[in-house]
Amino acid sequence: MRESNFIAFWVVSGFFIGLLSAFSGAEGPLGILSIVLSVTLFFYLLAHVSVALFVRFMEFGKVHFEKEEYDRRLDYFYNQLLQREKEVDANYAYISKDDALVQGAKKDGER
Repeated sequence: MRESNFIAFWVVSGFFIGLLSAFSGAEGPLGILSIVLSVTLFFYLLAHVSVALFVRFMEFGKVHFEKEEYDRRLDYFYNQLLQREKEVDANYAYISKDDALVQGAKKDGER
């Protein structure tokens, strides 16, 4: 989850929690507004502190990508696919030739 999405989620949550607490305990519109703003501000600051601590203490290590090994494996699989495709083509040519002989024999047998 991106930091901006996390902060936005907590601000919206704080707003609705502030509304609930304001409607349950406030006595006027100014009281409702002050409670909603203070609770929303509290959640906003709490979200920023959480993100700051997360970024500060998380270690984002680099991942080593072995390009040569990956290319070597891809070349191996590609060559295997080419070899199997040649075998399938040879088998298809044999089956087609055999099928043509069978069809010819059927036509000769019907005459």
